[in-house]
Amino acid sequence: MSALAERLGPQALAPTVCLETDWSAEPWSLGGMMAHFTPGVLTSYGSALRRPVGRVHWASTESATVMHGLMAAAVRSGERAAREVLGAT
Repeated sequence: MSALAERLGPQALAPTVCLETDWSAEPWSLGGMMAHFTPGVLTSYGSALRRPVGRVHWASTESATVMHGLMAAAVRSGERAAREVLGAT
């Protein structure tokens, strides 16, 4: 907690709200906060998740090539898609 206080100030030590999510009750995630692929799916079909379709370029944690399922992966995927778009004419 002291690391939070260093970054955000002393108010970080006294949270006023705590939110929890029952992912199993979410109709769109069906129990998970990210897509789940069975073994071999990403190595066999991962490139298809990143392939642009016309003018649509895909970016998501599931289409990342590194750190799949994490926020860092989503950011990297977004940066990749942005480079694709900027490079397209």
